[in-house]
Amino acid sequence: MSDPAASSSETTAKASADAARLPLPASVIDALCRRALFVAQTNIGATSPNPSVGAVVADARTGEIIASAATARGGRPHAEVLALREAGERAKGALIITTLEPCSHFGATPPCAHSIVGAGISHLIYASLDPDTRVAGRGLTYVAQHGVRATRGTPAFVRDCDWLNLGHSLRVTERRPFVQVKLAVDAAGFVPRGNGKPVFITGDVARAAAHLLRARADAILVGRKTVEADDPELTCRLPGLADRSPVRVVLASRCNVPPAAKLFAVERPPVWIVCGDSSEGTAFFGRPGVRVLDIGASLTGRLNLRLAMMRLAAEGITRLLVEGGPSTARGFIDAGLADEVVIMQGTQTLDPQAGMPPFGDAGLALVAASPQFTLFEKRKAGADTISIYRSTAHWQN
Repeated sequence: MSDPAASSSETTAKASADAARLPLPASVIDALCRRALFVAQTNIGATSPNPSVGAVVADARTGEIIASAATARGGRPHAEVLALREAGERAKGALIITTLEPCSHFGATPPCAHSIVGAGISHLIYASLDPDTRVAGRGLTYVAQHGVRATRGTPAFVRDCDWLNLGHSLRVTERRPFVQVKLAVDAAGFVPRGNGKPVFITGDVARAAAHLLRARADAILVGRKTVEADDPELTCRLPGLADRSPVRVVLASRCNVPPAAKLFAVERPPVWIVCGDSSEGTAFFGRPGVRVLDIGASLTGRLNLRLAMMRLAAEGITRLLVEGGPSTARGFIDAGLADEVVIMQGTQTLDPQAGMPPFGDAGLALVAASPQFTLFEKRKAGADTISIYRSTAHWQN
């Protein structure tokens, strides 16, 4: 029996040699790859538990885009199947660009690798390798064995797609979702203290960007204290994206969340209470739209965040947005679970009594000056500023 790992290595080596024999100029290939990445990004947060993949079918002689698709909402059908279906007979002899290695295992639908071969595709250009042991190079081996030339994309394309697919990879390799921590701070870098309702310190443009983050997440998480202090709804309220509101997760070690909180006013999107002792959660048992996930109490009485992330990953969550307060944000950073930190900084300065440090007893320097993070982007959002820091464990500028 042949060794799948060895076959995968041989396929990867062959891909480098094939790069010089691409059917189109590098500039055209690059444009098609960027299109595949863009298409994949359109359904981020809507395909759990599967990754949002982008696929582009193009004429191998002219570079004309014949069809493109992203993984469907809910995770099925996969992007390759949808794009090939749209391309029809024109897929024969064409090339296909995918942001993730095509799957090779039979599940709810036939493997994408089989669909690519069956459609008569001549050349596959792919980005991320799939760490799922059911795939892990087998898709590339299958298409190569059936006459489809497989070439890995440029380092920049691979890097961007690896980041896009990070939630999928982490769920497979570390049994946790991709974690994005978001905080809004004033001009001095302090977060507002809640007074029973949200306190806004950024303008409409930055708040719209925050809601877009919600639409691109599978779940949004806060701590019990944030529910008590701000009484947030935690929904996406951008026009046309209300149905993209993620699952709402509350960390409450003793399940002592206020039953009258706005979170529970409607059944959708659902609310999951992650606790270590569900004995105080009887008010939520059987309540429509509410689940209590008991992960067991720790010796300190605090929730073990890694166990909480493992439970969310087991429930199919691949992308988690953390909008909790300073102690929650600090907890994720200290536990090494923050993959991206988004700081939205307003122009007004809070009264000293109305603000507090963004990371418990630490300021923004905890992230900005840390070798564990690198500044990926800094941009204006109206009068406000959005700074995005990425974990150096998974991103290199």
